[in-house]
Amino acid sequence: MESGTFDVVSEVGDPVGGGYSYSYTDGEGSADAMYAGWDNDGNQITVIVQDGASGDRWSVVMGAEYGKQLAPGTYTGAADTPTLGAPKLSVSGTFYGCESEGSFTIDRLVLGPRGYVEALDASFEQNCEGTDPGLTGQVHLTNPLPPAELTLGVDIAASGTVGASGKPAVHGTVTCTEPVNVLVNGSIDQVVAKGGLATASYYTRVDCTPGTPAAWAADGTIVGGVPFERGDATVEFKAQATDPVYEHTVVTDLGTANVSLRKS
Repeated sequence: MESGTFDVVSEVGDPVGGGYSYSYTDGEGSADAMYAGWDNDGNQITVIVQDGASGDRWSVVMGAEYGKQLAPGTYTGAADTPTLGAPKLSVSGTFYGCESEGSFTIDRLVLGPRGYVEALDASFEQNCEGTDPGLTGQVHLTNPLPPAELTLGVDIAASGTVGASGKPAVHGTVTCTEPVNVLVNGSIDQVVAKGGLATASYYTRVDCTPGTPAAWAADGTIVGGVPFERGDATVEFKAQATDPVYEHTVVTDLGTANVSLRKS
């Protein structure tokens, strides 16, 4: 979090905030911590605040009606468990949460990839069902521009080898935009001289550094017992790795190439 503030005013009799006022600040030198993330294809945003001194913890979930993306505007008729077509609002705090109702306003919302929230300015009001005293609050936060997602590239050389036992081997290069360990895998097929089909699978791992293609090589594991021979083979290949920032798996499109196998 680059900077953020979170303020709540709880009325006397409100069971969530206990009738107190709260103020938290996240940023350089602050003991408080704020987190914001979006999910459900941008349908809702969650803000979590942790007081580093007292241990207080607040959670606010604001969501558009089902199937729609959250956007700047005012959302009325919100509830902790919304009916179909209604927005969602759930505020839990120092004491506890509750089945609630209320409204919220999004003044500014800038979303990045994979749940990243670049900016949020919002206000909300909530009361527990059957309880008139409630609470009001505001949240303001900014983050740096979101890091770029990991991208991968994979290529295969036009020539490979086949050993005396009929085992094929292929090689190529991978590229990446972040330092990652890359899994390269695929299959090798060849129609042999007597009309049979030789098939093999392969995989290997290689460390990749941005800016420099990393060489990979893999031996095929024959499937079905038919050995490979010198000549052309069809090779499928792909690469995958875990994005070090967003922690999702990035997989390249499946590639297909004609590779000439030579005796090793």
